[in-house]
Amino acid sequence: MINRENLFTWRPAVFFWALVCALLWGSAFPMVKTGFVMLDIQHSTGGKLYFAAYRFFLAGAMIFAGVFVAGKSIVLSHKRDYSAMVLTGMLQTTLQYTFFYIGLSNTTGVKASIIIGSGSFFLALFSHLWFKDDPITLRKSIGLILGFAGIVLVNLQEGGLNFHMTLTGEGFILLTALSSTLALVVVKKTAVRVYPPLMCAYQLSTGAVALFLLALFFESPAVLVFSMRSLVLLLYLSFLSAAAFSLWYLLIKANRLSSMAVYRFLIPVCAVLLSVALIESEHLRWPALAALVMVCLGMLLTTRE
Repeated sequence: MINRENLFTWRPAVFFWALVCALLWGSAFPMVKTGFVMLDIQHSTGGKLYFAAYRFFLAGAMIFAGVFVAGKSIVLSHKRDYSAMVLTGMLQTTLQYTFFYIGLSNTTGVKASIIIGSGSFFLALFSHLWFKDDPITLRKSIGLILGFAGIVLVNLQEGGLNFHMTLTGEGFILLTALSSTLALVVVKKTAVRVYPPLMCAYQLSTGAVALFLLALFFESPAVLVFSMRSLVLLLYLSFLSAAAFSLWYLLIKANRLSSMAVYRFLIPVCAVLLSVALIESEHLRWPALAALVMVCLGMLLTTRE
């Protein structure tokens, strides 16, 4: 039977919660690009950063409210944990989504979602470096190579292999994956002391404030003019962030990082399918499909027990 102890460790339950997270995060790819169009900020760096700041500050507020209603304290027990929350916020929210929002506007949703999958390989590597009980085996090494080949393959277009990548496009998406992975290592080390959803609330809020301050260097907040439709979209994106990050942090606390890496593949899969389904200009061509298969096989080899 399922109880509170195995709700986040029983494999079918872990798969279910990971799938929920993947569907929520996957929907963010096409929804963010839709928001750029609604607010006419496709070419506005400041506008994208403000959009991200509002989204994550609202998400943090939602979680704080939920924790408070649940009767838990929102004050951290140890002062040193506040610095860990700020570091996580900088990595998981400020840096990750600065790279993500700018990078996504300079590449396709399909391409970005597959490059994001590289975060699973970073996670396997960093887990080995920081946690001694998770060595890199020959099987994991083959999986890493296969996954990297899949990321390269996504650049294969009609006419041959295209190695052209831009720093502010595919490069920033790759930095997104790296920043997220480093944040998960901090989360894993801190989750033994801090309630994961509360940790999530702090990292989203502090990261959002930093995003807002960074956006001020580009242009005025007046660049964003919300309509009812764009406001509803913002609220949905805030909700998905609050729900997905809270669930994911609970899973990270209860499971080994290497075992969670395989479930991250669900994110680019859902993002590809949702991008193709919701954005008219997105198409699922054979290089992207083949890359998905290769990344999947690589992740299975990398994280197989």
